[in-house]
Amino acid sequence: MASAAGLVLAAGGIAAANEAIFAPLAHHKDFATSLKTDTNLWRLIPATAILALTLTGLEQMAPGFAKGLSGLVLLAVLVIPVGNAGAPLENIATFVGVK
Repeated sequence: MASAAGLVLAAGGIAAANEAIFAPLAHHKDFATSLKTDTNLWRLIPATAILALTLTGLEQMAPGFAKGLSGLVLLAVLVIPVGNAGAPLENIATFVGVK
Protein backbone atom coordinates (compact mmCIF):
# COMPACT_ATOMS: atom_id res chain seq x y z
CA MET A 1 0.00 0.00 0.00
CA ALA A 2 1.25 3.45 -0.80
CA SER A 3 2.21 5.57 2.18
CA ALA A 4 -0.07 8.46 1.18
CA ALA A 5 -3.05 6.10 1.04
CA GLY A 6 -2.13 4.67 4.43
CA LEU A 7 -2.18 8.11 6.04
CA VAL A 8 -5.53 8.90 4.42
CA LEU A 9 -7.00 5.59 5.58
CA ALA A 10 -5.73 6.32 9.11
CA ALA A 11 -7.41 9.74 8.95
CA GLY A 12 -10.66 8.15 7.77
CA GLY A 13 -10.49 5.57 10.54
CA ILE A 14 -9.93 8.25 13.16
CA ALA A 15 -12.84 10.30 11.81
CA ALA A 16 -15.11 7.24 11.77
CA ALA A 17 -14.10 6.25 15.31
CA ASN A 18 -14.70 9.81 16.42
CA GLU A 19 -18.23 9.82 14.99
CA ALA A 20 -19.11 6.34 16.26
CA ILE A 21 -17.20 6.03 19.56
CA PHE A 22 -15.48 9.14 20.91
CA ALA A 23 -18.37 11.61 20.52
CA PRO A 24 -21.00 9.37 22.23
CA LEU A 25 -18.55 8.64 25.05
CA ALA A 26 -17.71 12.31 25.54
CA HIS A 27 -21.35 13.39 25.61
CA HIS A 28 -22.73 10.30 27.45
CA LYS A 29 -24.97 9.13 24.60
CA ASP A 30 -26.09 5.64 23.66
CA PHE A 31 -24.01 4.07 20.86
CA ALA A 32 -26.92 2.51 18.95
CA THR A 33 -28.96 5.70 18.92
CA SER A 34 -25.92 7.76 18.03
CA LEU A 35 -25.00 5.51 15.09
CA LYS A 36 -28.50 5.80 13.64
CA THR A 37 -28.98 9.54 14.04
CA ASP A 38 -25.69 11.39 14.54
CA THR A 39 -23.12 9.81 12.22
CA ASN A 40 -22.08 10.59 8.69
CA LEU A 41 -20.39 7.24 8.04
CA TRP A 42 -22.24 6.83 4.76
CA ARG A 43 -20.37 9.93 3.48
CA LEU A 44 -17.09 9.32 5.26
CA ILE A 45 -16.30 5.86 3.91
CA PRO A 46 -16.64 6.64 0.18
CA ALA A 47 -14.86 10.00 0.59
CA THR A 48 -11.93 8.28 2.31
CA ALA A 49 -11.70 5.64 -0.41
CA ILE A 50 -11.81 8.19 -3.23
CA LEU A 51 -9.18 10.40 -1.58
CA ALA A 52 -6.91 7.40 -0.94
CA LEU A 53 -7.13 6.34 -4.59
CA THR A 54 -6.54 9.89 -5.79
CA LEU A 55 -3.49 10.39 -3.60
CA THR A 56 -2.12 6.99 -4.65
CA GLY A 57 -2.23 8.19 -8.26
CA LEU A 58 -0.72 11.53 -7.30
CA GLU A 59 2.03 9.73 -5.41
CA GLN A 60 3.16 8.14 -8.68
CA MET A 61 3.76 11.61 -10.15
CA ALA A 62 4.84 13.66 -7.12
CA PRO A 63 5.63 11.45 -4.11
CA GLY A 64 6.71 14.19 -1.73
CA PHE A 65 3.68 16.34 -2.42
CA ALA A 66 1.24 13.44 -2.00
CA LYS A 67 2.79 12.32 1.29
CA GLY A 68 2.81 15.88 2.60
CA LEU A 69 -0.80 16.44 1.59
CA SER A 70 -1.92 13.20 3.22
CA GLY A 71 -0.04 14.15 6.39
CA LEU A 72 -1.90 17.45 6.43
CA VAL A 73 -5.19 15.57 6.00
CA LEU A 74 -4.35 13.41 9.01
CA LEU A 75 -3.45 16.46 11.11
CA ALA A 76 -6.62 18.28 10.03
CA VAL A 77 -8.82 15.33 10.99
CA LEU A 78 -7.35 15.36 14.49
CA VAL A 79 -7.83 19.09 15.06
CA ILE A 80 -10.79 20.23 12.90
CA PRO A 81 -14.32 18.91 13.53
CA VAL A 82 -15.42 16.62 10.69
CA GLY A 83 -19.07 15.68 10.43
CA ASN A 84 -21.56 16.02 13.27
CA ALA A 85 -19.11 15.38 16.10
CA GLY A 86 -16.46 17.71 17.48
CA ALA A 87 -12.76 17.24 16.80
CA PRO A 88 -11.32 13.92 18.06
CA LEU A 89 -8.87 15.70 20.37
CA GLU A 90 -11.77 17.70 21.86
CA ASN A 91 -13.89 14.61 22.44
CA ILE A 92 -11.04 12.66 24.01
CA ALA A 93 -10.16 15.60 26.25
CA THR A 94 -13.82 15.93 27.31
CA PHE A 95 -14.02 12.22 28.06
CA VAL A 96 -10.83 12.31 30.13
CA GLY A 97 -11.99 15.42 31.96
CA VAL A 98 -9.51 17.99 30.70
CA LYS A 99 -11.05 21.46 30.39
